[in-house]
Amino acid sequence: MAKNKNQRPSPELEDVVSRVGDFIQYWGFKNVHGRVWAHLFLGGRPMDTHCLLARLGISKALLSMTLNELLEYDVIRSVGKSPTGAALYDANTDLAAVIAGVLRKRERRMLAGLSSAAKVLSTLPPELDGECGISRERAGRLHEMVDMAERTLDSLLLFRDISFTSWNKLNCEASGKDRKE
Repeated sequence: MAKNKNQRPSPELEDVVSRVGDFIQYWGFKNVHGRVWAHLFLGGRPMDTHCLLARLGISKALLSMTLNELLEYDVIRSVGKSPTGAALYDANTDLAAVIAGVLRKRERRMLAGLSSAAKVLSTLPPELDGECGISRERAGRLHEMVDMAERTLDSLLLFRDISFTSWNKLNCEASGKDRKE
């Protein structure tokens, strides 16, 4: 990276940042969300908007919207002010918390809306079956599938409160034994 922290990043960093953006976009977010997070994470220090604008080459308006959305999902955090008074941002490095938060705020909300709509559809009067072009049996099954998906997601989100430290320690110990043998 160049001496000036606000200069454009190296092509190697740009490649990684671009690929993180593509990955995040694949999961339903915008490419720019992943790129901002990647710069903050890989930079290893809080950055202000001036630095992010120089690194990303995007408009102030797009950066402002992106930062607000990332803050909403707790993907990044506002961590104070720079010496010039600009807000500083840093990546949330607790990826389990980030993923659980996104699942709670986005997927949970989507499933709740789908569940509500599927329930309404499954309770339409039988005389409307032909008119609406639906199979009541399948509409009921869809509602059951969505209900099961909601319960599964809720169960997965409970794991956030369970510590997997012992498992990590066990894996590290096993890896160490493998290397010694």
